[in-house]
Amino acid sequence: MRINREQVLAAALDLLDEAGLDQLSMRRLATALGVQNGATYWHFRSKQALLEAMADELLAGVADVTELPWEARVTELATRLRRALLARRDGARVFSGVFFPLPNALAYGNALIGALLEAGLSPKDAAWTADTVTYHVVAHTIEEQLAAEGPDRLEAAVDPVRHPHLHAALAHVPSPHPEQHFHHGLRLIVAGIRAEVAATAPDR
Repeated sequence: MRINREQVLAAALDLLDEAGLDQLSMRRLATALGVQNGATYWHFRSKQALLEAMADELLAGVADVTELPWEARVTELATRLRRALLARRDGARVFSGVFFPLPNALAYGNALIGALLEAGLSPKDAAWTADTVTYHVVAHTIEEQLAAEGPDRLEAAVDPVRHPHLHAALAHVPSPHPEQHFHHGLRLIVAGIRAEVAATAPDR
């Protein structure tokens, strides 16, 4: 049976949904495709190369944001990235575990840095702030996906005497956090960008 690159990639993503990242292997993928072990290496030289391609496939279309003011563009790109990572089981872990300068990742980075340059940040600050935005998306999504795997144990561990402040806010702490929690953090980041631009404007 002859298989092409697209079939291998699609099967790998389906297997990710079915079994999760920890159970994804080239041998198991070959079995799912009905081919001999090793046949997938014609298209991906290693599991790492496969994971890079999977991560990039997750980002397909994320950068396709219409012309909007920079604040709306940053928010939309971050929201699209979160949605893309949530679309697949362990999607955020796949994304965070590889470095992949591939087409969809490059398009996302270019779009986000472009929006931040338009805001008035320097190239260095735009690049570093793009990382900050992406870290927020990925960390939030990893927590959300991990929390979905089992019940939260925080409430039983918090002692109202030893952890009074945490106990007072406990109703708002347990995972998985809702979408509003994600956007709360994103609004703080955008507000910080505005403040940074305003504070450094005379130096530019």
